[in-house]
Amino acid sequence: MHVGPKADAGRWLSKVETELASGSWVDPKSAAADLRTYSRAWLDERTVKGKPLAPRTRQAYEHSLNAWILPEVGKEPLSAITPARVRAWHSTTLRATGPTATRQAYAVLRAIFNTAVNDDLLARNPCRIVGAGQPNSPERPLLDLEQVQALAAAMPEHLRAFVLVTFCAHLRIGEAVALQYRDVDLDAGTLRVKRQHVEIKGQGPVTTEPKAASKRLIHLPTQAVEELGAHIDAHPGKASEYLFKRVNGEQLRQNHAQGTWSWARRKVPGCENAKVHDLRHAGLTLTAQLGATLAETKRRTGHASSRAAMIYQHAAASRDRDIAALLSGVSSKVRAVRSVT
Repeated sequence: MHVGPKADAGRWLSKVETELASGSWVDPKSAAADLRTYSRAWLDERTVKGKPLAPRTRQAYEHSLNAWILPEVGKEPLSAITPARVRAWHSTTLRATGPTATRQAYAVLRAIFNTAVNDDLLARNPCRIVGAGQPNSPERPLLDLEQVQALAAAMPEHLRAFVLVTFCAHLRIGEAVALQYRDVDLDAGTLRVKRQHVEIKGQGPVTTEPKAASKRLIHLPTQAVEELGAHIDAHPGKASEYLFKRVNGEQLRQNHAQGTWSWARRKVPGCENAKVHDLRHAGLTLTAQLGATLAETKRRTGHASSRAAMIYQHAAASRDRDIAALLSGVSSKVRAVRSVT
């Protein structure tokens, strides 16, 4: 039987009173508290830019704690966890799982100890492994326009526009599946990103607002407007209905879109390992190649920081040799004109 928050609070208070009476109580915000106790308090109080953690973020933190951090060092007092202990934990975790999960867990552990330092519980953060919390993912394959068009053609008819719009509007998959008919203005040629779907284990898709910078109005190229118009004509719906649905009319979830994508990509040579997110990456890289400034790329991508948008600027810089070749052609024409005159 479920008990309410008052009952939970009552049990917690009774437990604290018992521990106080026996002299075994430890303040969860003290260096003597074990990491498990302190991390729970940290998780409940954690905010990002003054706001509570998003459900998906909290779930990810809890997974890192429960799967990789607490089983190994959860019972140890904060003051007993040294840089050497962190290195040993990091090495053990890396062998047990892999670089991505280890990086994520290390980032959580470091954030917890940063708070402990700010709370004046510790003088220094014991997490000092250089680069351990930084993403180091291999470069994703860059889809070209022909591949994107081939991938769209390989999808079932009701999801072809999903591919082209995700590419042209540089959408995250959670933003794409959350689009509604009222978000599209075919006359203006625009698409408005106002919400996203986040998959929460045990809850299914949860509708949330994107981060402030991710709310955006995107102008679409002609081909995307035409494709959307054809999709809406073939699959009409009410303003508040989702733009993209399953073939049976039910809500399209991220795993449905990814499953269909996995089936379609195997039909396109060279795209067997492409991910849905590669559409966003390819679209933004093309935008940068066409001359979009950093500020313009940030606006279209929905990134608040320049660091993330610079990924696409760097990819565009790979065309430097082509640009030099074009300039060489211009220089040759200039020399030819001069020789004539």
